[in-house]
Amino acid sequence: MVKPYKWMLGVYWNNVIDDGYGSKHLLNPEKSWNLPVYPSAINLDIYLMKGMSIDFVGSVNNYKLGKTVDKDTTVYGQFFSLDAHFKYSLGYIMDQQWFDPFFFAGVGYTGREAISPKSMIGGTFGAGFNLMLIGGLGVQFRASGNMGFSSGDSSYGHAHFGLVYKVQDLDKKKSKSFTKRKYQWGFKTPRYKKPRSRKM
Repeated sequence: MVKPYKWMLGVYWNNVIDDGYGSKHLLNPEKSWNLPVYPSAINLDIYLMKGMSIDFVGSVNNYKLGKTVDKDTTVYGQFFSLDAHFKYSLGYIMDQQWFDPFFFAGVGYTGREAISPKSMIGGTFGAGFNLMLIGGLGVQFRASGNMGFSSGDSSYGHAHFGLVYKVQDLDKKKSKSFTKRKYQWGFKTPRYKKPRSRKM
């Protein structure tokens, strides 16, 4: 199969759920969601081979006063995370790219002013999907769980939704199209007719 893309770039909204209650209040946006009104996360996906890629996501957010953060409603502050993942796309084995489910796992750094300790290094795992709209442009949704390596670290949930754009390898695309069979006349071995012998 031809590589579906060389790089994929993304711009997202990101929602952090860090209330300390696990999955109990995932559907309670008033108390548990920390969702900025503007896109505040970026993504770079570098395709390797056979559905595998390396994925980097950087996000910023803000815990507002009154939201539940680690079972407390009196804290607030900035949030920052940077994650690196190994990602596998199921669209490869489905032999299509317009709907492309995927899963990923990796490591990342999280900085949170509202929680002690303020810095956390941990593991990240999750799943999502791409829905391609036109050309290389599409939308992506992903959700992940983030757990610290140290016993005192507080785990949290993280969701991203936004636009992605697949960047093709234009040089390879042009070279392949030029060598298609419809241009075969340019590579044929010339044939010459033997001259007819003259009768005396």
